[in-house]
Amino acid sequence: MDLPIGICISPDKVPTLAPGYDYLELGVSSTLVPLESASEYVSLKASLQSLSPPIRAFNLFVPGQIKVVGQDVEWDKVELYVQRAVQRAADLAAKVIVFGSGGARAVPEDFSRALAWGQLVRFLSICADQAAGKALTIAIEPLNCRETNIINTYLEGVALAKDVAQDEVRVLADIYHFMMDGEPLDDIAEEPDWLAHVHLAGTGRRWPGSGAYPLERLFAILKDVDYKGAASVECRWGDDFRDETARALAFLHKLTA
Repeated sequence: MDLPIGICISPDKVPTLAPGYDYLELGVSSTLVPLESASEYVSLKASLQSLSPPIRAFNLFVPGQIKVVGQDVEWDKVELYVQRAVQRAADLAAKVIVFGSGGARAVPEDFSRALAWGQLVRFLSICADQAAGKALTIAIEPLNCRETNIINTYLEGVALAKDVAQDEVRVLADIYHFMMDGEPLDDIAEEPDWLAHVHLAGTGRRWPGSGAYPLERLFAILKDVDYKGAASVECRWGDDFRDETARALAFLHKLTA
């Protein structure tokens, strides 16, 4: 199975990363700084371009203070933020931006769920318009119920992507969120064509291979549906980052053999 394996990481940790990962997945808000002007970002761009392995994905898309759901959405600000984020990600040859952003998308108490859904469609349509022609996909990340109160399952993510109805918007599958809410991994096989990105972890969100999460079953499903995307390790690490990243990668390579 030809599955590129990347890692969610901050730039300062890259020098201590074990060799062999195919790409990096960084945070939008912290590394692309879309709240800052181009002149503020230019000094960061060169250092990001020099990273190895290369950046191919971004997560942590929208910070909590920029709401995309609720009565306080400032659409002009949202559009400028998205425009800067998507353009900067594309300039670095990224292929995926993950939309988790549980705080930004959380539905306020007593706010209409129907209106909230419509706002998410509007937000993702803005993202899709900006990503068009840039070989960049926006991947909706379903989050467990402890992290946000809307789009908590893979199939809900698919329903939202279908309502957006643009090729640039697809869905992510994160085994941690599946396990936290008891969602069956087989849901992926019900709508495999919408899967654009995968996040990997072990039990308790430690490194893959350190616990009992059914990663073997996940990889079997990915093989069965002929998944063509990539998968990033997103987890908590212990004191020996280099050793654990090496052990995680070795475990995952066994699953792709």
